[in-house]
Amino acid sequence: MLAINPRSIYIIAKKEFLDNVRNKWILLLTVLFIILIMAFSYVAGGQAGGDSFGNMQITVLSIMVISILIIPLISIILGFGTISGEAESGALYVVLSYPIRRIEVLLGKLIGLGAVISMPIFLGFGLGGIIIATSVGTDYFGGYIAFIFLSIFVGVIFLSLSICISAYCKKRITSIFGGILIFFWNWIYNIVTLVILFATGIGQGFPDWYYYSNVFNPISLYQTAVERAFGVTSIDTGEITTEFPQILSTPLVIISLIIWFILPLILAYFFFKRRDI
Repeated sequence: MLAINPRSIYIIAKKEFLDNVRNKWILLLTVLFIILIMAFSYVAGGQAGGDSFGNMQITVLSIMVISILIIPLISIILGFGTISGEAESGALYVVLSYPIRRIEVLLGKLIGLGAVISMPIFLGFGLGGIIIATSVGTDYFGGYIAFIFLSIFVGVIFLSLSICISAYCKKRITSIFGGILIFFWNWIYNIVTLVILFATGIGQGFPDWYYYSNVFNPISLYQTAVERAFGVTSIDTGEITTEFPQILSTPLVIISLIIWFILPLILAYFFFKRRDI
């Protein structure tokens, strides 16, 4: 049976967190998220004919265009070199010379770096949301809270994916290419599904398989989960309005996101365990 020492995990997590705090990562990201949420809310309010912030729903559905780029990118930058980079520099050899298990190193890095990405999202979007709520009210505030936690979760998912790539790759440079592939997977997925969609014909609406294929893309799952949190149940392109199929329920979307988090972590441990340091 694999014995895990929580203190060892805490020490690794604390080191990863403090290293990034010293580099002012968290402060800069917090300010960035506050500026983004308020800017998008103000623009959304202007498009709605007002001279103030837009409501929570309009704000979030607008800012997701940027959040699906920034959050995965930050997670990949934080995670792509966490195993391969330290192995190449010799730092990982020093860590493993102490009485610490590889699973503890892996979990410590995940938790520490997860805190680095989670805190600015929570503080930035949280403080920005409070400022917006004081101006336009608390309508859709429950959906906004769900958006914050789903944003944190998708950040941790991409962190898990990037750590998995880092554990698999022998060199830091190959980890970079792996990170690039992960980052562009959303575009690759969208291009492939759209090609298939137009090749088979849209007809009177989007076919069910188009929605079911979301399980192969964590970004699509994230967007769907956020839309469901705000009560959005259909896609309206202006010419075609298609209801989300009932089987693509919120529980299924959340379970799929959890799998996207757990599976790369399991693979990362498998790769890390077999790695020669």
